[in-house]
This record gives sequence, structure tokens and C-alpha cells, in this order.
Amino acid sequence: MRREALINARKRKNMTQDELACAVGISRAYLSNIERGAYPPSLRVAQSLSRVLGESTDTLFDAHNAHKMSEQNSA
Repeated sequence: MRREALINARKRKNMTQDELACAVGISRAYLSNIERGAYPPSLRVAQSLSRVLGESTDTLFDAHNAHKMSEQNSA
């Protein structure tokens, strides 16, 4: 994941982690883990983050983690 891209997009929207997490429907702790690169987001969460932040998933997440996202959803 492009950690900096996600964090910078959130900051450009002047959103706190709490605000973004609420808008996406996840916990702030989960968002923090995504931003730190500890966990890749699910495909649904990645799409929601993209929609709320107004950025493409390609901009926010790299191809390696997109593969992980699809694996999580197929399990």
C-alpha cells in the first residue's frame, strides 16, 4: 500500500482518522492499521476509502495489496 498516499489524501480532505473511519464504517483502530501498513484493507473498505477521499484505488493502494484484498474477499 502507498501509506503516504492514503494519509495525504485524508489530510487534504482535512479529516481526522476518526472522521474518515466513521465515513467509511470502520473503527479508527482498523484505519490506523491500514495507514501504518499493518493490514491491507478489504476490497469493500478500499473502495469506500477511495470514494470518500475522491481518489482512485490505484492512487491509494498498490497492485501487490490489491491482490491481497481480493484474496481476503474470496476466502
